[in-house]
Amino acid sequence: MSDLDLRQTVERVVSALEALGVRFHITGGLASSYYGEPRTTRDADFVVRLGHSEGTKLVTALSREFLIEAEAVRQAIASRGLFQALDQDTLMKADFHVGERIEGELDRSVVHELFEGFSAPLVSKEDAILSKLIWVQEGSDRSRTDILGMLLDPTPFDLGWVRTQARVVGCGAILSELENQAGLEGDG
Repeated sequence: MSDLDLRQTVERVVSALEALGVRFHITGGLASSYYGEPRTTRDADFVVRLGHSEGTKLVTALSREFLIEAEAVRQAIASRGLFQALDQDTLMKADFHVGERIEGELDRSVVHELFEGFSAPLVSKEDAILSKLIWVQEGSDRSRTDILGMLLDPTPFDLGWVRTQARVVGCGAILSELENQAGLEGDG
């Protein structure tokens, strides 16, 4: 799998989501790479606002090029869970997280050029860090490394907001530990 494969898969999914008017942004490894240290990723992650009607239309739109199970989509919409689609051409996986895990995150999305000549909505840096903190709390070591990369990246962001929200979701201690590792002055 190459960067070209990833780009092709992302472009196909973004095109389908935009054509259907689905509210979304890209998150996960692509966001971590954009805001921190570039790394390879085996999939593309999307946060989507989907109702049953949009879910049915998305299955139809993607089923020409992706393996996608309509029942898995229905269940994910009902439970605000996760469903996947596999690009039959590139063998790259797209993970769709239904609903915002962090309240209002889709309203804070920022359009960025993710690949040369291709721009799409991306999770904000603040929400990317907060999301990764929640993943660390759930046992993801990869997310620790991602957060460190984002904390060390010189792109400005609202660390005070991240600290406040990290405490709200019970991840304040994890953030403080990672800030110390990154050599940042913490107040949280």
